[in-house]
Amino acid sequence: MVPNRDLSAASESLLLKCKGFDRIECDFGAAKGKFLTESAILNPLVFFFGIEGLSARVARTNKKIERLGLPNALVWRGWGSESLKTLVPEGFLDALHVSFPDPWPKRRHWFRRLVNVDFLQVAASRLKYGGVLRLMTDHQGYFQSMKEGLSAQGGWIEVPWEDGLERPITEFETIFLAKGDPIGRVAVQKG
Repeated sequence: MVPNRDLSAASESLLLKCKGFDRIECDFGAAKGKFLTESAILNPLVFFFGIEGLSARVARTNKKIERLGLPNALVWRGWGSESLKTLVPEGFLDALHVSFPDPWPKRRHWFRRLVNVDFLQVAASRLKYGGVLRLMTDHQGYFQSMKEGLSAQGGWIEVPWEDGLERPITEFETIFLAKGDPIGRVAVQKG
């Protein structure tokens, strides 16, 4: 895979932007930025950054961040675990949020799912000691697959979902809660 030069440069920018913040969290697959921007508003002492694959969403969210005057938020464009690996230094994150990734429900497409053992390995390497990975999906089959991946990789310890910070709900969470769909959630630390 060819390295994403934009993300390599963005890594330096990330280090500068989050300087002075004691806590750093990443919203992987930031979508339209609702969770990220509302998190930044609710928790001004925490730096929130997002990784999102669609350029238009990245631009729109960054304009919103600028309009709201949020010094503790920013979004970069990137796809898959390679973007996390390229942008985020090892042992950097206090929390990594992966909310409602594409479920790829057909068995022949499962190889495209984001959360797998390889992704979990990269995620673990990017978390600080005691950092938390927070996974959420409405697709129960994918949720089971996520838990199996955590178990297969080993060393993850489940922790309470609530962590003391004010957390808004995501765009997709709003939709699925309104429909009454069950949502699978797990928060884990690398032990």
